[in-house]
Parts: sequence; structure tokens; C-alpha cells
Amino acid sequence: MVSQNRDKKITPKPLTLLLLSLALSANQGAATESSVLMNYRFDEPDWPQQWNTPWQSRVDTTEVIKTPEAPGDSYSLLIRYPEGAVGPQQGGVQLPIVFAGTDSLASSYESLTLKYCLKFKAGFDFGKGGKLPGLMGASDSWARSGGNQPDGSNGWTLRFMWRTNGRAVVYAYLPPSPNGQYGGQQWGQDIELGKSFVPGRWHCLQQRVKVNNVGEENGELQVWFDNEEVLSLNNISYRLQDTPAGRVGGVYLSTFHGGNTPDWAPQRDSFLLLNNLRVLTSP
Repeated sequence: MVSQNRDKKITPKPLTLLLLSLALSANQGAATESSVLMNYRFDEPDWPQQWNTPWQSRVDTTEVIKTPEAPGDSYSLLIRYPEGAVGPQQGGVQLPIVFAGTDSLASSYESLTLKYCLKFKAGFDFGKGGKLPGLMGASDSWARSGGNQPDGSNGWTLRFMWRTNGRAVVYAYLPPSPNGQYGGQQWGQDIELGKSFVPGRWHCLQQRVKVNNVGEENGELQVWFDNEEVLSLNNISYRLQDTPAGRVGGVYLSTFHGGNTPDWAPQRDSFLLLNNLRVLTSP
């Protein structure tokens, strides 16, 4: 298993949230300004300092570039996946965005929506698969990955993932569900979306989570792919105990090829653009 580089720490700048000047994209749904909790524009080289991030991996390999054709914002984050690179120390970029300790935010929420757009640049080698950003629980929920399973008290992660030929899935680390449908895996669990990413084309993802009532299997997960609802579940147990980690507590900005063995690696240098990452209080 590839370990994570947690040596680099970032102190967040004061945030100016709920900006009235947000350019909200029609391609990402009709969100009102009042519903935007966090809006992150990749328009400055020190973009990670907008956030409370306990650690980071490979941020120094990313680049802010102008993308006037992007659906959400005129700047994007260019992410590199070198030939032969597997895991977050060799390719991509990885850092947890934690709401706790961030100006103007609560430490966790019952329900939130994540939106962003991305483009796999032409020639991107999907290989066997790789991770993409998604919502996570509070506290150190980012650790619910790499085979470290949730137990119902210590959080969860819901990253997206590309599989072979760009097939899109939700890659879920969830507690063992009493209904037997979720959790209890050796690794993460694929939740199929019936869609695929196409290199050279912009795609917009939207993920909404509403956590369950403790003792009930009524947690919700909705996903929109290019503004089309492709997944709606209402039988998930995000938490089995009433602990802060079970609520929505951050975004796991995690993308790399892997898996953790060489056969997951891209066979050529590959690149991705990440654009207009937002967190909202409503879909």
C-alpha cells in the first residue's frame, strides 16, 4: 500500500465565502448564491491556502492555468500523472479539505453537495483506474481509505473513481450496513453510475450526501453526471454511532492512478484539468 505524505502542512488564509461575484455555471445546475458554502477558484498559485488542510501530497507539481473554455470558471488546476506513476506520492495530487477550523464554517453538516468540473486531456491513459475527489466524513475521515475500513464511528469517504476505459463510479468506504448492501469490503466498494469519462471533453460531477439517523438505514446519496441524475440511494448507513465523524466534514481532494501495484500505472504522461470546485447546502 502506498503511504501518504503528511509532512507538509498548510495554514489557511482567512476565507471570504459566499461571494456575490460567483460565476455560477448552468452546466453544474441552478444553484442560488445563498446555497454556496464554499467556492474555490484555482486562480492563484497558492490555491491550497484557501483551505484547512492537515497535510498534502504533490501540490507542488500542480499548475494553475487559464481555461476560458471551461464550463465553470476561467482558471483550472492542471494535475500531472507521470508515466509509470502509482499512488498519491508518485502521481496526481492529494489533500483533505477539512471544514473544522475553516473560517465561517461549522465542523460538520447533516447534508451537503459537492460540485466540480474536470477534463481528462486528450490522450489520457486511464489504465486500470484511479481516484477523483469526493465528500468525506468529519475528523480524520480521509484515513477511511487504503483498505482501512469504517466501523460506524470513525467516518467514511465517497471519492469518485475512473475505471478501465474511463468508466465512472463512486468509490465508497462505508461502514458495514445492517442491510448487507454496503461496507464490509477489503477495499472500497464501486457504486456504478452507468457513465464514462471521455478524454478531451469537459464533464461536471455533482454529489449530494445526507447522513442517516443513527439506528436507521436512511442515509442518502445522489449523483449527477453532466447535469443528469444518474444515482439516487436512500438506504445507506454512514454512521452506526452518534459521533462527529459520521457527519459530512470535508472534501477529499484525492486523485491518482491506483490501486497500489505497477499494473495500475499509466503507460504515458497524462493530464487532468480540475475546475470550479464548490460545496453547497442544497443540490
